[in-house]
Amino acid sequence: MKKAVKIVLGVLGALGLGLIGLILACHFKPGLSDAIADKLYKNRSKTEAQATLSEEEEAELDRITPDDLAGNRSGEEESAADPEETPELPGPDEPQGAEEPAEEPAEEAAPPAPLKTLADYGLSQENVLNNIDEYFDDCYEQLSAAKGNDTSFYNVMRDSMLGQKVLQSYDDESYREGFMNKFMDDYKVESCGWSIDEEELEGGYILVKHTFTR
Repeated sequence: MKKAVKIVLGVLGALGLGLIGLILACHFKPGLSDAIADKLYKNRSKTEAQATLSEEEEAELDRITPDDLAGNRSGEEESAADPEETPELPGPDEPQGAEEPAEEPAEEAAPPAPLKTLADYGLSQENVLNNIDEYFDDCYEQLSAAKGNDTSFYNVMRDSMLGQKVLQSYDDESYREGFMNKFMDDYKVESCGWSIDEEELEGGYILVKHTFTR
């Protein structure tokens, strides 16, 4: 409504200036007064008709607030200043993404070495010892065969349980009563070196290796 009032006032101001000029013209040329007056009336009616707003337009203007106008201008400026950017896609020669390193195959554990057999040591089933007393007797006989000199030999136990008893005899030193004291007395051995080692054989047998040094 305020906009329409300003337009009407502007038109009236222009018409006022025009009327002053016409009055002066008619004063100097009275014959022109009727024709000019008629033309001026028609132009004024046309201008007022163009400047007049309909009731719907006036109601629409009343509903518009200064905040609405500021918001529209702000939205237009933001839209022009920050257009939506489309993400750039990598070109055909550009990498599509970091490739994960290929996992290296896990190293397979080497298969255990095959167990040796009685035959690998020149032994047979007849050489297998079945108890700890047989072990003590066999050690004495093989030491005596070397007559108290440096020697190495081995014997074989029937299973791991008997092999464990052999090791236990060295822990509790029962092997001394089993064969060592008798051997040292018989061959006048005052001191010696003695070591043993066990190895599992195919079939569950336990090989006992001995080394004697004087």
